[in-house]
Amino acid sequence: MSNPKIAFLVRTRLSAPNPTQTSYAWAEAVECHFKTNGWQVVELAEDDAIRANVENTLETGGSTVFLFYGHGSPDEMTGQDGTALVDLANVNLLKNQRVYVVACCTAKVLGKASGKIARFYLGYKDEVFVWSHPYAKYLEKCVNRGILAMLDTPNCTIEEARQYIIDEYNLWIDYFAIGIGASGLHSALFANALRSNRDSLAQVFGDKTATLTD
Repeated sequence: MSNPKIAFLVRTRLSAPNPTQTSYAWAEAVECHFKTNGWQVVELAEDDAIRANVENTLETGGSTVFLFYGHGSPDEMTGQDGTALVDLANVNLLKNQRVYVVACCTAKVLGKASGKIARFYLGYKDEVFVWSHPYAKYLEKCVNRGILAMLDTPNCTIEEARQYIIDEYNLWIDYFAIGIGASGLHSALFANALRSNRDSLAQVFGDKTATLTD
């Protein structure tokens, strides 16, 4: 029987100025938070984040939570080597996993296909805009808000976590569009990027009432 407190984290990091330089750090914060909350984290990062390794770990690792931070397209999560880590050919390996994805577009096709396979799948259906310093920390608050809420509040469902993400986006949209952070063109453009990311967050596929450990 699977240990319900094992999480599997996959994160890619391509050479700068690639946005995965930023999302890689966001995943680091999530990994630390899992460990602080008593979880074991199995990680595949950078050159280890390739299809064969992911398939082997999903088949043998005993995890119940699968997290991916990197590049994606509608029907795949993309590995360090530019080929698919998870796609429609091996999506069955996500069976019973609680899937949380920070990558462009994967929810459009792959997420839908996962709906009857994974326990749940939450990701983005369109592009995810990633900005560098000093805006990256606000994006991090948004993209990580859901999974951190589920860790901090054990009975938090994935649907509630999705709403937490939307609320976090709304908070910083207002801050940079009409609040204290509204200081010119850059802040206005960043508010627009936040709106786009918020609207790109897909519905939950699978069991909307699931928590991380139920």
